[in-house]
Amino acid sequence: MPINYPRGVRDLFPNEAIFREELINKIKEVFQNFGFYPINTPVFESLDVLLAKNTIGEENKLIYKINGENLGLRYDHTISLARFFAMHQEIQLPFKRYVIDKAWRKEEPQKLRYREFTQADIDILGGNEIYTTAEVIAAVAKLFEKININYEIHLNDRQILDALFESLKIEQDLAIKIMRIIDKSDKASIDQISDMLKELNLGSEIVNQIIMFITSSTSNEDKLKYAEDLLKEKAKPFIERLNKLLKIINLYGLKTNIIIDFSIVRGIDYYNSLIFEFKLSETKNPSLSIAGGGRYDNLISIYSNKPTPAVGASIGVDRILDYLNYSSYQKHTYSKLFIAYINDSNYEYAVKIASLLRDNGINADLNVSNKNITNQLYYANMLKFKYAMIIGDKEEKANTINLKDLEIGSEQSISLNNLIQTLKKLNI
Repeated sequence: MPINYPRGVRDLFPNEAIFREELINKIKEVFQNFGFYPINTPVFESLDVLLAKNTIGEENKLIYKINGENLGLRYDHTISLARFFAMHQEIQLPFKRYVIDKAWRKEEPQKLRYREFTQADIDILGGNEIYTTAEVIAAVAKLFEKININYEIHLNDRQILDALFESLKIEQDLAIKIMRIIDKSDKASIDQISDMLKELNLGSEIVNQIIMFITSSTSNEDKLKYAEDLLKEKAKPFIERLNKLLKIINLYGLKTNIIIDFSIVRGIDYYNSLIFEFKLSETKNPSLSIAGGGRYDNLISIYSNKPTPAVGASIGVDRILDYLNYSSYQKHTYSKLFIAYINDSNYEYAVKIASLLRDNGINADLNVSNKNITNQLYYANMLKFKYAMIIGDKEEKANTINLKDLEIGSEQSISLNNLIQTLKKLNI
């Protein structure tokens, strides 16, 4: 009978897992460079926390519930942060945290959408609305620059959309349905979006106004002027806020385009004003979102009864892995050096060498199999070791080792007295 793992998850081979760990280390470096610090929360939360006041709206059906207990696996990391802050109100604000860990959603698996996935999140609780939002955006942007991903930033303010719906005399319940449709604009054509809006019995004139508003391809200045001319005083403070945010973001010297995009909606159930998405700026995947976030100034108070401004961003680590073609990574081990020995009688000497290397901070893999020397070297080549250290009776008697470069085939004899110094010169 074939063995399968559940749908919506995946195993990683050593080369893939190493690539993932190295990516996560780079993410941590950038987050820490910006002054963010980690916290750790459980993988499951009380259902009372996960479902509090319908926090995630219609997506609460995606929570994995634990049978027999009032618990569920975390849907994302934001709710856990809100619960954490509510329980630890001695925390000083602004509170800048990061987390890189797994979350789970009970949804239909699709390409680049898994049931078990890793999110890299940063959040700032407290602080100035514009400054904290710019700081979060800049940190994510600097990460993409560090890992050489061509990206662009799409900005919106949900309150501008609220002003549009108010001007069209659209009630809140209907406005939410409209936003859920607009949120599909990266997957559906404009004609499909228009058809879905018409199914809400909005009338052609209103549908056309909405479509025109969210599809403008003019400059940022023209888009904001168009919104201000159309919505007048209803949207003026929100347009001013977007302009201020643009000005501050530009101070960070990011290597990308920043685009005002009124079609960005995101997290309808808890984002309340400024929102943003990071998209690939390449023609083969122009609409693929690789990160996003926004302000959720009303969420924390659900748990703490204490109004607390908050902004955060989430990076889809699995999506980044796929984009960077992690499966083709050629590094299969953290060691550059494999210690092979010709006879079993040489094993004790090999252990002595391995211990010497490891005690000096050199990663070394020691043969622990019954393979002959030919098969040991075949194994070393298959795992892409750079070097093999070959030990036999001659080397043991002379207190030396034979170092073989597996890429070019050269060999050299090295005495134990010079071993560490020589290996470090070779960057092993």
